[in-house]
Amino acid sequence: MKKYFILGIALITILIASLLGYGVYLNERGEHQITDRIENLKVPLTGERAKVRDISPVTKMDLVNLYPLEMTDVVSLENGRITSVLVEKNSHVRAGDPILTLVDEDIPLKIRQADSDILQAEANLIQAENSFHRYEQLREVEAVSMEKFDEAAANFKAAKARLENYRAQREQLAVRQSRLTVTSPIDGEVLMVYHQAGSYVKAGSVVALVGDFSTMYFTVPVEGRVASLMVPGRMADLSFAGGNVAQKSYGAEFAAGNLGKDEIFEARLMKVTPPQDEPASIRQVVWEVNNSAGILEPGVFTGVLLKPRSQRRCLCVPLEAVTDHSRDEVAVISPAGTLEYRKVTMGSSDGKYIEIISGLSEGDIVITSETEGIKEGTLIEVTLEGDD
Repeated sequence: MKKYFILGIALITILIASLLGYGVYLNERGEHQITDRIENLKVPLTGERAKVRDISPVTKMDLVNLYPLEMTDVVSLENGRITSVLVEKNSHVRAGDPILTLVDEDIPLKIRQADSDILQAEANLIQAENSFHRYEQLREVEAVSMEKFDEAAANFKAAKARLENYRAQREQLAVRQSRLTVTSPIDGEVLMVYHQAGSYVKAGSVVALVGDFSTMYFTVPVEGRVASLMVPGRMADLSFAGGNVAQKSYGAEFAAGNLGKDEIFEARLMKVTPPQDEPASIRQVVWEVNNSAGILEPGVFTGVLLKPRSQRRCLCVPLEAVTDHSRDEVAVISPAGTLEYRKVTMGSSDGKYIEIISGLSEGDIVITSETEGIKEGTLIEVTLEGDD
């Protein structure tokens, strides 16, 4: 009986040891399987290939300073009292059109005095000329001394000089009299009139402001690589998302048919400086804006959108591929099938796609789904979209 008891204990011990060993085996095998599964796990993401596309990129500018080429003060060149103002605010004038008239009572008196001096000088000149010619004839027959002849010649020259001097003074007075009519130096619109009839102004006083706002201009700094793609003469549509185009400082009149804040303005690329053949990391791009509707005035505007009318063919990726606010990084799938963050240089965007200037090649797969929290080097499985 004791023999069977000991045998049973031995069998139970062997069974327990076998079970423990099998349990350890299963546990290790399970851990290895979990490790293998984790290591081989691929995070599912969506992506799209970088492609060459035709886009019309929209450039948003936070601040734009619009300025006219022609805006100038109208200055009185003479002292005088204003007798009449010949223009009104917002009236259109051409270069040379009268703005106002002045009166200076001294000038007419000086002109009459100059006229009298000229008549007297003309009479003296005739007398001196006749005397000179008489002495000239006498000198030919040696009937007068050389001293007398020289004196007559000198009197003749002096008389001519006096007459020319009086005539020059008369011309100067005539110029001064003409300046009593103050004229516009340029074509444009009367923006301000600073004085009214009866006011006295001094020479050098600003009496009005005239500007030509039919064409406006703005300048923006652009990276050299982007500027190299910009060609003078390129046309674009300019609009104002900020809605501040109707805040007119000078109150210039609107033209008929304008759409106010919804107006789309025709813009033309005027020039790029320095020229493209000169090395520069930053260039200034000057745009010309057609303001025939009379909506725009000089000033700083916010939320300005610029959309070229012609499409541009360039390498693009979806806007969703941008991973940071600075727009210099995208996520891609590496040749090893892992997530990789890559630095790129981006250009303009049309709201759906964004231009890639450098950092990617056509056919590279960029990730368009959310990658936050996924470490670089993680195995990923990408479902392609937009592969039409």
